[in-house]
Amino acid sequence: MLKLLAGLGFAVGVVSCARPIAAPAATSARNAAADDTPDPPPASSPANPSLRSVVFGADALAGCDTDLIYLNQVMGWQVRWPREWARFARSEAVTDADFARWSAVPEVLDRDRKAMAGRGDDPGAAPAPVVRRVLGQIEELSRELGASDGRYRGGPPRWRALRDQTIVPAVERFAAFLRTTYLPRAPERPGLGELPGGRGCFRRAVEWWTSVSPTPDAIVATGERLLQESRQALGADADGALAKLREAAADETGDRLVQRSKAALARAHGAVAEVFRFTPPVPAVIPMVPHLRASFPAGYYRAGPTPAYVVNPSRPGERRLMAEVIAFHEGIPGHHLFAAYPRPGGLGPFNAGLLEGWAIYAEYLADELGLYSSEYDRQGMIAKHLWAASRLIVEPGLHLHGWSRQQAIDYMARTTALARKEIALEVDRYIAMPGQSLAYMLGYDAIASARRRAEAALGARFDLSGFHHAVIEPGSRSLAQMNRDVDAWVASVRPAMAGP
Repeated sequence: MLKLLAGLGFAVGVVSCARPIAAPAATSARNAAADDTPDPPPASSPANPSLRSVVFGADALAGCDTDLIYLNQVMGWQVRWPREWARFARSEAVTDADFARWSAVPEVLDRDRKAMAGRGDDPGAAPAPVVRRVLGQIEELSRELGASDGRYRGGPPRWRALRDQTIVPAVERFAAFLRTTYLPRAPERPGLGELPGGRGCFRRAVEWWTSVSPTPDAIVATGERLLQESRQALGADADGALAKLREAAADETGDRLVQRSKAALARAHGAVAEVFRFTPPVPAVIPMVPHLRASFPAGYYRAGPTPAYVVNPSRPGERRLMAEVIAFHEGIPGHHLFAAYPRPGGLGPFNAGLLEGWAIYAEYLADELGLYSSEYDRQGMIAKHLWAASRLIVEPGLHLHGWSRQQAIDYMARTTALARKEIALEVDRYIAMPGQSLAYMLGYDAIASARRRAEAALGARFDLSGFHHAVIEPGSRSLAQMNRDVDAWVASVRPAMAGP
């Protein structure tokens, strides 16, 4: 995940590459009934517009009456804001602008709380599984904020006073609201299906994240095809292979996960020069902050001045299988290489279809380059592709076909090698972020198809580094534009094939 999200990717950590998030158009039916021009949900403090509580990707749900724009366990404020708080704890001064910005925390959270307070059990309320994840993160964050030796406890006196007297009470009020008022009434049912216009909401969310708009049947058909391809890659006894892969590595530790990831990225760094025109430095590999570990995926990429692959060291025995493939996805040749690639126009407008599709393509490319250190790790790659393909069946099930959360968990338990705890994390993410998980395999399928088309057209003149340059040098854009760029590259090579 570019901090979006592992297995998820770009979005959460790379705010600079995202589309600007307008105040979402979603408003509650109760407000709309009272006023033909209802106020949009509060996205920030009026005096401090940079302080945003609305989750990244809220535009995907524009026009949908749902509290998922406020509550998200992968991209919510409780994930984003603490990074800056930890930085202040290590600094010697806080600027006036920073002080004014973070003084608005009570106003922003109280406005969100009031916007959600009247929901009751109407269809727009966030599903209880999402609320539980967010509440758990906020409660753990509150404990860390109050710990005498915690990562948030240092900093200049002005910051410490703001934290203890303003920020901490506001965080605790929001947690208490979720715990005592919102969660007891939150529906267990997942999905957008019961919302007015829910099918349209799902369709628009898929298009926002991926830049394509396949029919639900086409999404499922693609998932079934890719699942079958991955099962075939496991051999004649795919079910037997999956049963073995589901066994946790009893001797794995969180530290070893981090070290395996570092070793995998070092191998990748030494190998990709033959198929790319640019090789970035290896990103740092660091453990995830404690308050996110219980409800966060296996890892994510964080761009910026000090890019890093952030590893979730919890449940290391279960996560050993895919340690290498996720490192390649998040680092080199995946998100890190894409983000660091030199381009005059910058990274471009956010599109998970290309960004996450590229990262899945990078997993296959790592196999092509012989980067997996053992057959077990290569099977981890295949297992991850089963996981990614299953999303194309699970998401339409949850949001369009009335699947329960348990149905989705049971389906993935049958078809993937993931442990049930990991599956539960994943399913709750699909509930919270309609359309996002589809970007991975829909995007990969488009990139792989473009490569096959270019190989067929150019034959022996096909140059893999040239193809990669055509895909990633223009930056993030729609999958349709990526296809046009590849076609233009093919056309530019063809005259050279003809000769003088």
